[in-house]
This record gives sequence, C-alpha cells and structure tokens, in this order.
Amino acid sequence: MSLLKLEQVTKRFGGLTAVSDFNLDLQEGELVGLIGPNGAGKTTVFNLITNTYYLSEGKILFEGKDITGLKTDRIAAAGIVRTFQNIRLFGELTVLENVLTACHLRLRSSVFSAVFGFPEYKREELAMHEKARSLLKTLGLEKYERDQAGSLPYGLQRKLEIARALATQPKVLLLDEPAAGMNPEETLALGALILKIRKEFQLTILLIEHDMSLVMTICERIIVLDHGVTIAEGLPEEIQNNPDVITAYLGTGDLYA
Repeated sequence: MSLLKLEQVTKRFGGLTAVSDFNLDLQEGELVGLIGPNGAGKTTVFNLITNTYYLSEGKILFEGKDITGLKTDRIAAAGIVRTFQNIRLFGELTVLENVLTACHLRLRSSVFSAVFGFPEYKREELAMHEKARSLLKTLGLEKYERDQAGSLPYGLQRKLEIARALATQPKVLLLDEPAAGMNPEETLALGALILKIRKEFQLTILLIEHDMSLVMTICERIIVLDHGVTIAEGLPEEIQNNPDVITAYLGTGDLYA
C-alpha cells in the first residue's frame, strides 16, 4: 500500500490551471524528487498536499485514508509536514524555542495542567527540551540554541527549519528547495544530512529542488512537471537524458548547463 497517494489532482486559479491531473504514488522510505522550471506547479503540489490550497479535482490518500480537505493542522498531526521555499522561522525566538514550538504538536497534557504546573506537564516539558536539544545536535545546531533564529546565517536557518519539522515526528517530510541560497559545499553537506535523517528518523521524503546535482545524487526516483503537467517520471539517469525534460528546462542542451 502506498504511504502517500495523489490521484488526478488538479488545481485551478480562475482560468489558470496550475496543476493538472497530477498523480503520485509515494512508497514508505522513498526519497523522490519533484523538479521542473520556475512556475511549473511544484510548490502548488505541496500546498495541495498540506491543504494550504483546496483541490479543484482529485483525491489525496495517506496510509490508505482519504485526507482530501483535512485541515492543515490535522494533516501535520497525521504525519505530513513541510519546509518552505521562503524560510518561515520565528525570527525573534531563539533557535531552541523554534524547535520547542513544533514539539507542542505532540503534547498530551492539557492547558489546565500547564497553567497549574502539574507533574505530568513538567515531565513532558522536560522531555520536550531534551528532544529539541537532541534534534539541534543532529542538525549541528546545538551551539546556537540561545541565539535568535533570525540572526543565523541563511544555511543554518535552512537546517533549523528542518529540525523544527522533525520535531513534529513526521512520517512524510516535504522539503521545498532546501538548498536554495547554499554554496556547493553547503549543498553537498545538505545532501548527506537528508540521507542521514531519512535513515535515522525512518522518513519518506518528497523533495523540490533546482540544484540538479543534489537531486540526481540523492533521489531514487524523479517526477518532472512543466506548466502543471507531468512530462516525465523515472530513475535519475533516465530523467537526465530525457529530451522532453531538457527542452522544458533549456530549450536544448545539457540539463547541467
């Protein structure tokens, strides 16, 4: 059974069709790339999965259950979380506090217990701090825990956003251009980190990325969108040599040019 399945998903904005009859069959443990030129509809797919946008047509299934139209917070609670193309950290909060905000998604204690400082809440609060610090260590951010998130260099902010997503204990992680703004050395390290967290946290990952070297290196399968339509799907080497993909990106020539 597919972990995440999109069936003939379509999104229209007035007379514009941003995504048309998009299908996705994401198996548990996969790392799949979703690529395409600017404006191809990639981020729209993420917005549809998380119900930031309502579907015009189609259906979304998660673990065999129809989640079409489910509220965004319930989708996150079910185990689908995302990062954003434009970083959305709480810049005035510390690095640790940013991760703690996400930990609260799994908080079991009631507001009443929190207000009155009951023992069960205190135990959960201690566990949340330990978990948050452990995530920061995994992402190499432990020495910045007291720094304001907005003061971090761009590449570290990207890592913090991933740490915050992991704090929700996801099953599916949607990464929207995590290498944006990174230099080649940082991108190489990011690829290793993505593979590490997939294994350590038993994640299934759907990745949007413009850096083709990263996509071709870490993704096992790639889907290509152009003007909202899937034009190719296959192994990295198949996509790299697909004439339709090369034309969509460049008109002619080499995908890596």
